[in-house]
Amino acid sequence: MHPLALGYQTLGRVARALPRPTAYAAARRLMAAVYRAWPRGRDAARRNAELLLPHVDWSGDADSLARAQFQRYGEYLVDAVRLDELTPADCYDAVGGDDRAYADQWRQLAEWYQRRPILFAVIHFGNWDILGGAFTYRIGPSMVLVDDLGHPALNRAIQDQRARLGMAPATGRGGLRQMVRHLQAKGTAAILFDRPPRPGEQTVTERLFGHELQLPNEILRIADLTNARLIPLSATRQGHELRFQPHIDLQRPRQDTLLPAFESALRANPDQWYQFRPIWRG
Repeated sequence: MHPLALGYQTLGRVARALPRPTAYAAARRLMAAVYRAWPRGRDAARRNAELLLPHVDWSGDADSLARAQFQRYGEYLVDAVRLDELTPADCYDAVGGDDRAYADQWRQLAEWYQRRPILFAVIHFGNWDILGGAFTYRIGPSMVLVDDLGHPALNRAIQDQRARLGMAPATGRGGLRQMVRHLQAKGTAAILFDRPPRPGEQTVTERLFGHELQLPNEILRIADLTNARLIPLSATRQGHELRFQPHIDLQRPRQDTLLPAFESALRANPDQWYQFRPIWRG
């Protein structure tokens, strides 16, 4: 079993029984142990962190940043295993609710909803499930393209909870076709696009802080095919609790690169980017 899936299952046995702050603390300790025990993931995270360090607000070395990313991922896993405790309204409250700072963005999204296709570009950062639930509460249901999480029971548990929060999961080639049809019918969808390409997969060269990454180009192809409005979206965890700052980039010009839109959030919170595989080109 994939070490992160194992960590998820182990964590799930205790996270539900603990108060959420205690569960977060336990998850950080567990994922620090996973970091020590998984050389392949640890080395990949360190290499990624080494290239990040000159560009981000972090006072430690690459090892401390990589370890902190594992620990932050543990907090995300607590949220994931306890998704069934949350309603879409809870998710909306967790990202600021009716805070006037985000009122114009929510209003614009509501105006576009079911009037034009909307495709959210999401990275493995902060908490993306919370954003989906918040969107369901404030705007309406959406679709999300998901990857295999490494274990059938884990897949069912997470995808069922995402669906309950209004995020219909789609996977594989059939899921891609389903998402295209959904967007062509003026639907809303989201794709986690910052992953290493699979063998033979079409790619695009992205740049992050000036460094090249080779990523799958499926999100760009889907946006072109459906004429969807492509919107970078992320949520930064505030402290060590269920509270997030949303970043919804409605002003992004039409272009073939997406990652620069996330540089501000990454610069301020590099420990919340969960990349445990080699990601940089070369």
